[in-house]
Amino acid sequence: MYALGVGVSSNFGPILVIALVLLCMLTAIAWVTKLAVDDAKRRGKSTVLVCIACILFFPWGLVAWILFRPDPIDKSKDGFELENYRVQ
Repeated sequence: MYALGVGVSSNFGPILVIALVLLCMLTAIAWVTKLAVDDAKRRGKSTVLVCIACILFFPWGLVAWILFRPDPIDKSKDGFELENYRVQ
């Protein structure tokens, strides 16, 4: 006779491996999407579009964002420049 749970636990091995792999993949997609969204904010682009592209078209959306992303916005054009306030 089988002890309670012996037959059941042997069936959970492949399911557990698949669940862990899926969890790792989802965690990686979430982390990479967060990095891309932060990069889009720094560059002044739509974070929603970058997020959609990274999630729905993973990994090709991320590759496209990295290849075709614009230059970062220069913050010194916002009005404050330290050189204007230095004493000579």
